[in-house]
Amino acid sequence: MAGKRPKGSPEPIGRLLGGRGINPELAARLKDLVVWQSWDRAVGEAIARRARPLRLVGGVLTVVVSSGPWMQQLSFMKAELRDRVNSLLGEERVREIVLKAGRISRDPEEDKEVRPAPKPLSPQQLEQIRLQVSSVDDVELRQALQGLMEHHYSNR
Repeated sequence: MAGKRPKGSPEPIGRLLGGRGINPELAARLKDLVVWQSWDRAVGEAIARRARPLRLVGGVLTVVVSSGPWMQQLSFMKAELRDRVNSLLGEERVREIVLKAGRISRDPEEDKEVRPAPKPLSPQQLEQIRLQVSSVDDVELRQALQGLMEHHYSNR
C-alpha cells in the first residue's frame, strides 16, 4: 500500500517520465532539455559566453552567436560541438548545428539594465486592479492575481 497515492494528489514527475504511458514525443523533448542544462559544460566557458542554444527541432540545433568573428570560428567547430552535445544527450539527437547572429545575455542583471524601470501605478489603477480581483474567494489566489496584474501594468 506504500506505493499508492491519495486520490486527487499529483503524480510524481519521475513516475510519469518513466512510465509506459508517456508520449514518446514528449519524452524526446524532455531529453532535449539536457542541451540547455549542460551547454556550458559541453562547449566550455569561452564559447558559452558568446553562444547559446536557441532551439532544437528535428535534429537541427540553432545556436545564437554574439558576433561575426565568433560565428566564423564556430562554423569551423560545428562537427565538434555537435559531437560534444550528442555525447551529453547519450544519443545522436543533434544532426546539424545552425548559427544565428544575436544578443547573448548570461546574467539576468544585464537584462534588467536594458528594460526601463517599472512606472509606479496610480491610485486609480491600483483601485481598478483591487476591484477586478475582489470577487476571487481564495486569499492566496487573489493576492497572486493582484501582484501579477500590478507587475503587468507597471511594466507596460
